Amino acid sequence: MFDFIRKDVLWRAWEQEWHLELAASSPKPRRIGFLPRRGQAPHFQLKSTQDLAVYEHLRDLRGGRIAEAGGGNSRILPALARHNNCTNIDRFEGQGGGPKDINAPEGIRIARTFLGEFSEELEEESFDAVCSVSVIEHVPTGDLKPFLEDGLRILKTGGLWVHAIDLYLEDTPQRNVEMRFAAYRSWMDDERLQPTGPVHSGPPRFSCDMATNPDDIMYLWGEVAPDLIPLRQKAQAVSIILAARKR
Repeated sequence: MFDFIRKDVLWRAWEQEWHLELAASSPKPRRIGFLPRRGQAPHFQLKSTQDLAVYEHLRDLRGGRIAEAGGGNSRILPALARHNNCTNIDRFEGQGGGPKDINAPEGIRIARTFLGEFSEELEEESFDAVCSVSVIEHVPTGDLKPFLEDGLRILKTGGLWVHAIDLYLEDTPQRNVEMRFAAYRSWMDDERLQPTGPVHSGPPRFSCDMATNPDDIMYLWGEVAPDLIPLRQKAQAVSIILAARKR
């Protein structure tokens, strides 16, 4: 499938209480995917939605090998590691606001590399699923092809390729956004991938059924990346969910 994460996906995850599964496996107390309660600081953001959308595709795997690209202090691998062998592919160099300190829960292997580097540390056809959350938007356009090629190299035949990708949508689709959307969408035309569901062809235009980043979180992220404040004041932060199996 290739579509924007929509509110019905999020509400289904809440109804199934998958956010509780993620929170219960967290190595430290977190409110993963929770609705904020009155009087409490907000904890819910688009990353929480993305976690649940990716987790929906992977939560039924048992006895498999799962790799998360750029997982950092992963919020989904601890839950998936209860029934699977998990690897976090990350250099821990702080890129894209990610962590520099390694905090690997027991049972999760760290591979100090990036997808696209074709590291021998990641063997060919060795994973039943390769996923990422809020990572691919940080990959330069020229590096998207190596990212795909390396990911499919380590993915087993029949394995899942699942990614949640940030995108900013304005009232009128911007050229740079259309180009990135088309680049992600082109993966669904790769003969090596079989989409798991419908493929949205675009254009990348905001609609009210899309799950978004709350305004308070957009404001707080301005402290991390102040150059993006003008964009965040006029755009909606949404996410694509991309899911396919390797033929």
